[in-house]
Amino acid sequence: MTRTARIVVLACLVGLLGPALFCGPAAGRAPSVEGFDSGTRVVREVAEALIGAGRSILECYPWGSRTFLGFVSLFSERTRIALIDWGMRLSVGHRARNAGRLDVESLSQWCVDQYPQDRRYSAIVIGSPNGAVAHLAALLGAPFLTTSFGLTFRHPTIDNEDHLVYLESARAIVDSIVAANPSDGYELITHYDPLHDRSIVEIASFVRVKLTALPAAYRAFIDRHLEPGGTLVVVDCTFTWPQYELGGRSFLQVGGLGGIAPETFLERWPLDLPVVARAESEWGCPDGFAEAVARFAAERGFELVKIGLDHPWAYSRLVYNAYLACEGVRSGLLLIDCFNHLNPRTNVEIGVPALWLPFNTTEGPALVEAALRDGGALDRILFTPLPSFAGSPDTASLPAWIDLLRGYGEVELFAIDSRLYPADPLAPYRFADRMADLRDRLALDRPLRLPIAALAALVDGRAGGSGASESR
Repeated sequence: MTRTARIVVLACLVGLLGPALFCGPAAGRAPSVEGFDSGTRVVREVAEALIGAGRSILECYPWGSRTFLGFVSLFSERTRIALIDWGMRLSVGHRARNAGRLDVESLSQWCVDQYPQDRRYSAIVIGSPNGAVAHLAALLGAPFLTTSFGLTFRHPTIDNEDHLVYLESARAIVDSIVAANPSDGYELITHYDPLHDRSIVEIASFVRVKLTALPAAYRAFIDRHLEPGGTLVVVDCTFTWPQYELGGRSFLQVGGLGGIAPETFLERWPLDLPVVARAESEWGCPDGFAEAVARFAAERGFELVKIGLDHPWAYSRLVYNAYLACEGVRSGLLLIDCFNHLNPRTNVEIGVPALWLPFNTTEGPALVEAALRDGGALDRILFTPLPSFAGSPDTASLPAWIDLLRGYGEVELFAIDSRLYPADPLAPYRFADRMADLRDRLALDRPLRLPIAALAALVDGRAGGSGASESR
């Protein structure tokens, strides 16, 4: 196909299929969770693992997207990123004027509604979301109730470096949400990350609703679905990040986890506002939430296992060991998944351990090397880094990853086209296809299951006392 023909066909596809490119909510509706948010994806992945069916990350890609993204793949990296940005402008974000229509209580109800309502569980996981926690809940056969809900609100296109304009837009949005939801039990963190989330920053304000108390929907779900004498596993991630105080229950975080220090973000994008170290927007557990869960467990007579660690990566190390503790695990294989490119249903159904990476940034190789060095050689490593499209300065290179991993086993770049990375439009489809293929070929007679006693032993046995288990 000639270059001109490609452009003509692509133009037609853009007009027909572009609006379906992402899973952003319809602009006229009351605000709801974003399908691409990390906390949302953890809930949905755990639900798929419990139900045994689902589309995983492809939930964010409606009909027609595969064809569209296939044609996007034919162009240069710069053009691919521009076309993805264009698609986001069409579909991502609620109207800012609808922020006051958000009912905070509806978010926790959305979470419990994702799970089968005709079952009782021996354990329920609750607290900070991350990919390792999704794997843990799948291993336990337990629902996960999150503390974090991400939403986006459109604003006129801005320079992604202009933090003052971004803040001005965000203030009006969070003020509207607080006015419409005067009850306690939540806080709002506006997340501004002009390096890792460039495209979103230009078109929308990203606001996380974080629960600081146990909502009524969670209490009712636990009462109805946790077996008598069952266990609440509370994930209390104490990872912190400096945040600007906007007043009341509202805060602004600049930057996020990766290879760039928090101080660098504050120096480059300063504000004349008080700064305080708080639970990090994406991964940290809000102050008071774990204590509320512990009180509820005591009131109801439930057992409690508290996993209090200071970094999302620490959960990944713990959960890797949890996989290895399961009967039937294929210990010679390893899948290194990343951010939202995960599908715990597949791992538990085929018995392959996962080592989850928060992002595809430069601190990752050293973390993975430390984990693999402790475990020794593997037969095969499947590696699926996140195709972020961001082009951030701390994106880790594929050659560095491959050179590292080859020292520990045969390496397969899983579902990623190395020629297109990190702007690989079809990676989500390849990932879903490959995971389905693994389930077809390697399915165990029974999926992996981690007994709650084994989890408690793993938590208690962590060096340095960074985790703790408690019983009520």
